[in-house]
Amino acid sequence: MPLPTPLRLLSTLALLPTLASAASSPVPAFDLERLSLNPTSRAALGTSAGGLREPGELRLSLAAHYERSPLTLFRDGERMGSLVGSRTQVQLAGTYTVSKRVEVGAILPLMAHQGTGGFADQGMTSPSSWGLGTPVLQGRLGLLDEASAPVSLAAELAVGLPVGRQDSLQGSGGWDVTPRVSAGRTVGPVVVGLEAGVRLRNHTAVGSHEVGPELPWAATVATTGQRLRGELGLRSSVPLTDSPMPMELLAGGRYALGSRLEVFALGGPGLGTAPGTPAFRVMAGVSMAALQANRPVMRPRVAEAPVPAPAPAVAVVAPEPAPVEAPVAVVDVCAPNQSHSLEQCPLLDDDGDGVANAKDHCPVDPEDRDGFLDDDGCPEVDNDGDAVADAVDNCPLVAGPATNQGCPAKQKQLVIITQDRLEIREKVYFASGKARVLPRSFPLLEQVATVLNNHPELTHILVEGHTDSRGRPETNRTLSQQRASSVVQQLESRGVAADRLMAAGRGPDAPVASNGTASGRELNRRVEFHIAPAPAAGQASRD
Repeated sequence: MPLPTPLRLLSTLALLPTLASAASSPVPAFDLERLSLNPTSRAALGTSAGGLREPGELRLSLAAHYERSPLTLFRDGERMGSLVGSRTQVQLAGTYTVSKRVEVGAILPLMAHQGTGGFADQGMTSPSSWGLGTPVLQGRLGLLDEASAPVSLAAELAVGLPVGRQDSLQGSGGWDVTPRVSAGRTVGPVVVGLEAGVRLRNHTAVGSHEVGPELPWAATVATTGQRLRGELGLRSSVPLTDSPMPMELLAGGRYALGSRLEVFALGGPGLGTAPGTPAFRVMAGVSMAALQANRPVMRPRVAEAPVPAPAPAVAVVAPEPAPVEAPVAVVDVCAPNQSHSLEQCPLLDDDGDGVANAKDHCPVDPEDRDGFLDDDGCPEVDNDGDAVADAVDNCPLVAGPATNQGCPAKQKQLVIITQDRLEIREKVYFASGKARVLPRSFPLLEQVATVLNNHPELTHILVEGHTDSRGRPETNRTLSQQRASSVVQQLESRGVAADRLMAAGRGPDAPVASNGTASGRELNRRVEFHIAPAPAAGQASRD
């Protein structure tokens, strides 16, 4: 009796001869999963676009991942059915930015369920339906930053550990190493990201074909909105073995629930028949910045001075009555506008801070009401005891060196509080000729908002926009007003009260350098944060 026609499997198995035999055939061990996302990336889910997060930031994500028919059986070019009908995974990921140029991370996939009924139907041993996937350790080295170069560029390395469960199509027992390069650039309202590399993994023979090394690449386009960001991506790979070319088109988005938390979703169809290319896949999850406990350095409270008890009454023998004199008017020294000592009027509040003289440890110096020891009646000029006065301390309740504006050294400070302004150590960048703030300036504005929220005594901040002298003055004044208003909106979205902020566009009217040189014009294009008194009518606007 002649053998049946050979089966061609274009998703994971190429040719499986003698499937009609009674004995079950083992499935070659390899990792079926192809998708490699960046749920903790700032730019896009599909690529990092060459960018890194801020130093010291720890970002975590949890996602659910579903695939439909990632492994399909063909006979003579005709689809016979799915060997793996569906896959459901849970993916844990984390990224820590060590410095401006170094970022490390890890991804841990866990198989929750895998529908593998098609294997038994074809006389093959069915893989396990659950287990540990291939954990991935990854590092990213920033090479260029779009703030000072045409593009953002990073070198990346992802290493899959040889511990994925082989009997559930989640590993080959060998290392899976992928060096790649990632680049990105902001173009108007979107960020364009590209990445390409080489995936080095074990050669695995499957019939007359072979799964092994390949050249993966991906391209994404993502919007740069504040809360809602959409993206579209294309992923593919050039196989270096006898295997079909995979391709997937994925679309999705992210929605920020605050400065620390966002939800995301991504999905789309598979456009090829290579192993691990599903009919479609969807992924949804949540990403968050890990919380850090900032505990203020507490100092012991000074014990309250006890109010002396009245002396006991003593019986006194009345002397002989003196001659009656004219009555003398009695003056209440504790009445308003009367001169008195603190001891004479213990129930009054001479410094007007809400603490009576008898309990006020500083009866002539009003309490500063900053949420720290507010009941002792004394102003605390340095709450955290780090020798940086609260008035200029960016972190007034957390000790830190004066060289870092009173904040812990790991939190590099870009904002300096002075007598009349907030000085910034980086520029606020906008899209060319537009008022939209670029994402690279979000960390700076996040820190400006944090400083303002830590200093409620700075009740009015005037945000000024400035331009160089090129172009029409009126056009520049309008653009600078729009840019100042855009910065105000960014600060409001980060929790700064709207009634504390004003916007003013000065155009080219207040240069700080010569407009005759490129470097001087660069200095003149700026945003300034002035500590201002309450605005008079028509002085400045928020729009």
